[in-house]
Amino acid sequence: GKQVVYCYNPTSMAHEDDTVGYIGDLTQAGTQKLGRITEEVNVLVKHLKESVVHVGKRGRVIHIAHSQGALITSLASRQLTPLEMNQIEVLAFGGAAALRKTAQTPFARVVNYYAVNDPLLLLVPTASQALRSGVLVGDDEFCFLAPRIGDPIRDHDLLGPTYRTALQWEGKRFQRHYQPLYYRTVRSVLLFLVLLMERLHLLLKSAIKRVVHFLVWVWLVQRPCTKQAKELLQRRIIQPILKVLMLLYAFLEQILPHSKQKDKYVPIQVAVDQAAKKI
Repeated sequence: GKQVVYCYNPTSMAHEDDTVGYIGDLTQAGTQKLGRITEEVNVLVKHLKESVVHVGKRGRVIHIAHSQGALITSLASRQLTPLEMNQIEVLAFGGAAALRKTAQTPFARVVNYYAVNDPLLLLVPTASQALRSGVLVGDDEFCFLAPRIGDPIRDHDLLGPTYRTALQWEGKRFQRHYQPLYYRTVRSVLLFLVLLMERLHLLLKSAIKRVVHFLVWVWLVQRPCTKQAKELLQRRIIQPILKVLMLLYAFLEQILPHSKQKDKYVPIQVAVDQAAKKI
């Protein structure tokens, strides 16, 4: 029910076997790990500031960061004001840096999720120390997950079964805290009605075909009848039925515009190029 806005850091790899691009990605992450503010950091700062403005003073931004994204978020926090961070919740998954809620970074909420076999734990001493000690730091700032696959690389995947479970937890928490019961109830009812109308739409299309076939058959059977009988059949039966069916079909087409046109994913760079061409 809420808008999701992406801030994407693209890879330098042209394909899976692109060694040069892989080295470029490692170099970028390495320089950021040393504290260098790169262009990707500035892009995220702009994105977060705009998001805070968009939700208003009473709004809340839920920022999800994965892997290198957590490192970029950590660097971006240096350019955010305390008031801006007060409106941001940070959820980091397998982060290359651990984010904390401190006097310098007063985020509204911070949770660092790590699979216990995540290879990036080797690069984040704070997280690995918390895992070894068994003591959660900063009032639930770290949450360690049992791996669902057993492969460190696949368990590190944001949409893999390990981190996907935590995403589902956070989704339910968001609904409980930021979506009132009446909103969730009404939305569920509306979704059910939309699905029901889509089903009726398909059934009506099928019914129109069957009725048309039947009427054509009746017309052919009645061909030997007199001209007066044919006109009566067409005026009193065929035309009214077809008008009613077409009206119902047009009504469903109006209330279900998305049934004709599905949302299509457009990469951000393609969208920017298309906008530039129009200008």
